[in-house]
Amino acid sequence: MGETLPSECRLCGEKLLGSRRPSSNVLLGNLLEKGLDPAAKVARLKRDLQELVSNRDFLEALRTLQKGIDLAPDDLTLRVCRSELYVALQQYEEALEDLEILCKQKPEECKGFFRKGKVLLDLGKQSEALLQFQHCLTLNSSFHAAQYEIEKILTNDASRTPGTVMELKNNGSQNLESCNSREQLTFLVSFEEEPLPDMKKEKAIWLEGTMPDHSKAALPMSQWMRKKFSSDLSANKEDLDEEEASPETSGIRSPDTKSIEDYCPGFLGFLTTSDLECSLCIRMLYEPVTTPCGHTFCKECMERCLDHRPNCPLCKQSLGEYLRAGKYTTTILLEELMTAVFPSQLAERKLVHQAEMVELSNLNKNIPIFVCTMSFPGLVCPLHVFEPRYRLMMRRCQETGTKMFGMCMYENGKNFADYGCILEIQKIAFFPDGRSLVDTIGKRRFRVLRRGHRDGYNTADIEYLEDKKMEGEEQTELQNLHDCTYELTQRFYEHGGRTFRQLVMHHGPLPEKEEDIQALPDGPVWCWWLVSVLPLELTHKLTIFSETSLKARLTQLKHILNILLESRDYSN
Repeated sequence: MGETLPSECRLCGEKLLGSRRPSSNVLLGNLLEKGLDPAAKVARLKRDLQELVSNRDFLEALRTLQKGIDLAPDDLTLRVCRSELYVALQQYEEALEDLEILCKQKPEECKGFFRKGKVLLDLGKQSEALLQFQHCLTLNSSFHAAQYEIEKILTNDASRTPGTVMELKNNGSQNLESCNSREQLTFLVSFEEEPLPDMKKEKAIWLEGTMPDHSKAALPMSQWMRKKFSSDLSANKEDLDEEEASPETSGIRSPDTKSIEDYCPGFLGFLTTSDLECSLCIRMLYEPVTTPCGHTFCKECMERCLDHRPNCPLCKQSLGEYLRAGKYTTTILLEELMTAVFPSQLAERKLVHQAEMVELSNLNKNIPIFVCTMSFPGLVCPLHVFEPRYRLMMRRCQETGTKMFGMCMYENGKNFADYGCILEIQKIAFFPDGRSLVDTIGKRRFRVLRRGHRDGYNTADIEYLEDKKMEGEEQTELQNLHDCTYELTQRFYEHGGRTFRQLVMHHGPLPEKEEDIQALPDGPVWCWWLVSVLPLELTHKLTIFSETSLKARLTQLKHILNILLESRDYSN
């Protein structure tokens, strides 16, 4: 029975996402590996190698062996294992290179010479292989596997090598000494004597699956080969178990640890800021989040990637379930590590982020522009957001705290019109695929001064519009014009036809009159409601929208209402 997966986080109590066991945190694992001494790293690699061989992932096993050899170039068990993998993969020349090192460092052990002879046979070099088998008998006269191989060569009709087994045995030592007389050989490790099987039967290889990089290969492996890997690689198992139980490795996983130096002595000495960089923005991680596949990124970087595709940027694993949850919790342990080890660099990273937020929260310069249609002050404007650039825009508006952006209608030749309205986000409803419905309300009119771009979406420097104030007799005339136009609007609202009623369902009922018609910089809200529902071209509406005289705006609306109310088509 497998271990039962916890249903909630043991630290914060949050319900865990999905039913699958999440992968190990790759970044924390790399930091742990960096803190281990070379012997512990090699022991860990040997354990991983056993699992790779058991799963028949031989190409990955070769990569793991190379890491081990880089760490411990004198560890002959790794070279023996690698030579066997090379043989199984029919890479004989590479196998010979490892076996040459083995024979030079263990000249009195016959195993290395026997392996070398078998590889030479695979290469079709019978004479050279025979020399290796002869030396095996010189070192151990009861080495039956070598005797068998010599007899096979000599009894082969195609063999041009004369002589008997005994003759070759007597002459073997002299022949080999002449070949190696120029080199001094030393002992480093000893191998236990064990008859070796015929590996020629193990040469068949095929690729399994259709992975584009051919990173996995499968081939028939004898029980002896698996046993040999297991025995060779388990030599340091006790050391590995001790390493895994030590404070250096177990403490780093404990969220209750108060000091980095307590669980990993010398941590400050080997950890660098580059170890804690986001692979997407190449800066120190800020609000690090870890995906179910174990990869860590800045929260903002992760969200931007998911705007475009619901897959991990590194391993391409699907993150649909992760995206559907819409909640990205920071990795607490990484934040504690950065705070403890690099407090000044983390503080600088936060200052950079805050400066970016200040720049983004400026509602006069480089404000984000949503190019869509017209919106009006005081009126609701629901939006369907699905493009990655606008998903990023909405998220930034939320993060800065302004919750505001500009919206302009499209205008040919300019990309967007010279006038628009600031919208404030009221509520956002997310869909599982990343789309969202955004409820907004119009706040202020503005005029575009300069156009720009940021991360794919449009921006603009703007100035806000404000109606001119009137006093005295002009104010009285304005009030009378306002009241008259509002009465016409009520008639228009009450007697509209079927098409008009459909518009009202979308824009809502006619707003009430304001007591002070000059209190708002954009004038009465009901005027904008009327502009939104009038059957006018958008260019005509934009002309009314840009007018900064309430009197002129009311005069135009009154004239339009009179025409509509006198029209026969209106009452149909």
